[in-house]
Amino acid sequence: MAKGKSPSKIKYNLEILEDIIETISTNFDLKDILTNIVKIIGKITRADSCFIYLISGNEVILKASQNPHHSNLSLIKMKVGEGITGWVAETKKTVAISRRAYEDRRFKLFSGLPEDKYEAFLSVPIIFQNRIIGVINIQHKKIHRYTKTDINFLETIGKQIGGILEVSRLMSETNLLKEALETQKLINKAKAILMKTGIAEDQAHKLLIKKSMDKRISIKEIAEAVILASEIK
Repeated sequence: MAKGKSPSKIKYNLEILEDIIETISTNFDLKDILTNIVKIIGKITRADSCFIYLISGNEVILKASQNPHHSNLSLIKMKVGEGITGWVAETKKTVAISRRAYEDRRFKLFSGLPEDKYEAFLSVPIIFQNRIIGVINIQHKKIHRYTKTDINFLETIGKQIGGILEVSRLMSETNLLKEALETQKLINKAKAILMKTGIAEDQAHKLLIKKSMDKRISIKEIAEAVILASEIK
């Protein structure tokens, strides 16, 4: 048995891993999965902050936060290689800093982000098929030494959740594409109905948009209303 690991500690870590795996195996909504994971990680590590970033193209974008004050998560982003998080995403290597993390040469400041003043910082890659898909960060307000057990545990989580997060993201993107295609079909059908009254196609499209803005509802709902009215007639 590895030095410093008691049977109870190992059992506890395994139970936490099982909780995470169970959470993400029963729900493929990406937002819910990420929210649950940061809560579990934040609780077990007693962190003052837990972030999960996902990679999109050449950017690392914040997708989940343990703290509720981040209302516009997607606005917090950086290039791969930028900041400590971007460095982890680029190198696939863990970073553990026990004090004055904000003085690290790789650190990137974000205006209005309280966590930028926290002392300790642990950042690990989320891996899927030897490919980086995201980064997990935990932070502590006060000086905090991250043990080898802490680091190994978080790295294990990063490896365990990688596959399911990738599947969830693909499913989410597929659902968004399906929704967009369905909306476009309804808009085209609604425009065709309006064009039968003598309105030009571009004017029909502008009319749908105007009604959407006037009524403060989606253009999809306006299109559905036009179609329903036509069917009633």
